[in-house]
Amino acid sequence: MKKLFLAISLLFLTTYTYAKVNVIVSIAPQKAFVEQIGKGLVNTTLLVPIGSNPNLYEPKASQMIAVDKADVYFTIGGHFEKAWLPRIKDQNKNMEILNCSNGIHRIDMKFNKKPKKFSSRQLPKKDIHVWTIPKNIEKIGKNIYETLVRYDEKNKEKYKKNYEEFVKKARKTDKKITEVLKDVPNSAKFMVFHPAWGYFANEYNLEQMAIEVHGKEPKANELRKMIEKAREHKVKAILTQPEFSQKGAKLIAQELSIKVIGITPLNPRWSENLIKLAHTIANN
Repeated sequence: MKKLFLAISLLFLTTYTYAKVNVIVSIAPQKAFVEQIGKGLVNTTLLVPIGSNPNLYEPKASQMIAVDKADVYFTIGGHFEKAWLPRIKDQNKNMEILNCSNGIHRIDMKFNKKPKKFSSRQLPKKDIHVWTIPKNIEKIGKNIYETLVRYDEKNKEKYKKNYEEFVKKARKTDKKITEVLKDVPNSAKFMVFHPAWGYFANEYNLEQMAIEVHGKEPKANELRKMIEKAREHKVKAILTQPEFSQKGAKLIAQELSIKVIGITPLNPRWSENLIKLAHTIANN
């Protein structure tokens, strides 16, 4: 009986000691942030897989099962969350829901053509892509770090060390981007299909030119205007995302004999991705 009691006690202590914080996130960059700060101390479930359009994706049953076990859901303020958050809240009323972008000033979404009215399926008025500059990534990291420490205070020093490394990486990334863009003129324009790089443009004194018309492919007359605008500003390449149609971008590129370069803000390798974007804009 004593041996059985001892075995049960050891099992309990082992489970308690190695219990991890169960985290839900919406997009891949968030998963990368959480795992870099919570190395080996968290279980992270991603709701929107890489390559899927967050505005249209519906979670699978297996993903929703993970919600039942979650301690915290780090939201980012996207359209996907507006559609699914009520159902997620109902499924696990004990789970904390925390927007990891708290404290970040959101800029207006800049569309090719300003929409008169937003329907439930259109993109939000505020730009949700807050994680596309190192300065904001650092703030997101702080929110994640402080939350994980609340749930797992015994590992505070480990989280602190990881967070400090995370901050160093963000600042090193910012320094590298600034260096790559040092010879690019202020207000230099770069062309994208989906206007996901507004924060990047604002931070580094650039201007993005979006092809899409608030979430839709441009019509023929709008496409002609974009071609003329791209020619006027001597655009060297068009940035596209695998999550969206590339039809309009390819037509413009073909007309102007320029490159189509795939780069998505949903890439979990966030530092390398942002540096790649800077090199693309600098035409390196």
